[in-house]
Amino acid sequence: MMIFKTIGGILLIVLALFLFVVITPLALLWKIGVSITNPNRKAVDVFAGMATYFVEIAASFDQLGNAAFSGFLNWLCIAQEKESYKFGDKDETISEVLGWNYRLNSLSKFGKTLVKFLDFLDRQHCRKAMYSGIEKAQRKIQFLEKISL
Repeated sequence: MMIFKTIGGILLIVLALFLFVVITPLALLWKIGVSITNPNRKAVDVFAGMATYFVEIAASFDQLGNAAFSGFLNWLCIAQEKESYKFGDKDETISEVLGWNYRLNSLSKFGKTLVKFLDFLDRQHCRKAMYSGIEKAQRKIQFLEKISL
């Protein structure tokens, strides 16, 4: 029975990759077309929208990497003798987990180097990613409170 679940999981991965490869160029062309044909949009808005589009895709890959390579990232980036915030949650980015572990002072030498590199590319990148996760959780709590009334 476990072999069928494994094969099913592999088939889902193949299907997801296939759909991503097929849909991405079509979605990109659609996004450009909609942006250009909107009479109220300025050129700067088109480029800002495209930048957001690519950042969202990158964040999705980042979440995938966090979930798919959690064991490896825990081994590579976390000092094993310390209490830490583990990689592996499919809804978190690698940067977010690095941010938590930076705050916990539980990163390995490689993890600290990775944080420094990301912070070089984007000032306080991992800290911002960590707080972004907190803000997302707070928004969910606010929605929950609205529907629970």
